[in-house]
Amino acid sequence: MIEALEPVPLQELRALGTAKVWEVEGELDELPSLTPVRGHVSAEHRGNVLAVEGRLNTIVTLCCDRCLNQFNQKLSCTPSELIWLGDEQPTADELELSGEAAEMEGLVDVLDPRGQFDPQQWAFEQLNLLLPVVNHCGDHCPGPPGLQQQPVIPDTKTKAVDPRWQALQQLQQQIDQP
Repeated sequence: MIEALEPVPLQELRALGTAKVWEVEGELDELPSLTPVRGHVSAEHRGNVLAVEGRLNTIVTLCCDRCLNQFNQKLSCTPSELIWLGDEQPTADELELSGEAAEMEGLVDVLDPRGQFDPQQWAFEQLNLLLPVVNHCGDHCPGPPGLQQQPVIPDTKTKAVDPRWQALQQLQQQIDQP
């Protein structure tokens, strides 16, 4: 948890009259990362909407879904969104009146105007959206373990026999003898 990213009541943001900026430096509980999350988040109350933007980056360690090896993935984003302040999704008329219609097309988050904004949760959501659906360590991925290497029976003339293969080697010798 990043202590500086405490939730703030929306009424407090409204009273500021300007954007509130949080410096981000630390670990998010829900997103284990190799490096601290760094950047900033800012939120500005604009009447019916809350304008939120930020710059966030960190490095996380993921497990490749193909080879099961761990690899590091950089997460970096500069998100910006408008969050509707109301009890339900805004109507087209409400968007027109707020003057934000062009910017708020598509799905919109909604916050209770009497509630609070949680910058830590918002930062987590933005970084979490960057995580890949399928973890793949890259073009150098060797693939699933065990598929590339078929067990080889050692040549007894040149190498010592692994005791696990000894019974199989004896069978092979019996077949090879005329």
